Amino acid sequence: MVFNINFREYFFYYLLLTFFLITGGFSYFRFVIQNDYVVSYEGECDPAVESCFVGCEDDGCTEEYFYSKVQKYAPDVIRECGGYVTDCPEANICFPIDQECSITYCDPETDGSDCSEPIIEPVNNSSIDIETLLDKDNIEQ
Repeated sequence: MVFNINFREYFFYYLLLTFFLITGGFSYFRFVIQNDYVVSYEGECDPAVESCFVGCEDDGCTEEYFYSKVQKYAPDVIRECGGYVTDCPEANICFPIDQECSITYCDPETDGSDCSEPIIEPVNNSSIDIETLLDKDNIEQ
């Protein structure tokens, strides 16, 4: 059996196959080797202090959990936590050296009733008089 394939007749198919191989190799290098992508996951959130998203553990919603939405650059997460993101507290913090990082807390105006309200109100520092604090605590200036 003799295979006589005419290259000019199937030029488009060879060109298309070469294009797919190069694109696949580049994508493999970028996403698997370099981890060049942003990951999104549910991070820790303290409902006593922050406005958190509310999720349910089961269909009946008998047990709720609170979370924030975290987006981080994959190499930063791997550098900080290795392969164990779920057991890593650094995965829930944006560090100054992180390239792309954002933590989104629930906003009742845009997210609706899926938010928890913080129990502790934030302190307004503008109304605190420094002189009164220094005199009260007997601290010398």
